[in-house]
Amino acid sequence: MKTETDRGTSAGQSRPREPLPEQVVELTARRLQVIAEPTRISLLETLNEGEAGVQELADKLGLPHQNVSQHLTRLHQAGFVDRRRSGTATLYAIADWTAWWVVEQIARWVQSCQDDQGASAPTE
Repeated sequence: MKTETDRGTSAGQSRPREPLPEQVVELTARRLQVIAEPTRISLLETLNEGEAGVQELADKLGLPHQNVSQHLTRLHQAGFVDRRRSGTATLYAIADWTAWWVVEQIARWVQSCQDDQGASAPTE
């Protein structure tokens, strides 16, 4: 087995570990599928600024209220956002900051690829 020095591991690269159990792989994929949608990424980005209601989010994103509500429901069902009643409004906030962290890390990588290439980041 190669050592860290032999592999030339740099910061940000992971060390060898045991493979993930199949159940963990499946659950991880399902959670990633929930956030792998542009509107949901935009919602998480907006909620990163703080708690907000459906109408406020719809206005900020320029999307129909119903569309935003459906996406928030999916995010809530997955445990990524919390919701609470405040009078007649329902307010949403990020509940699982790891979801935001994943989005942020991938977005930074994509942006750095665009900056480095002067074009677009690698796609599928």
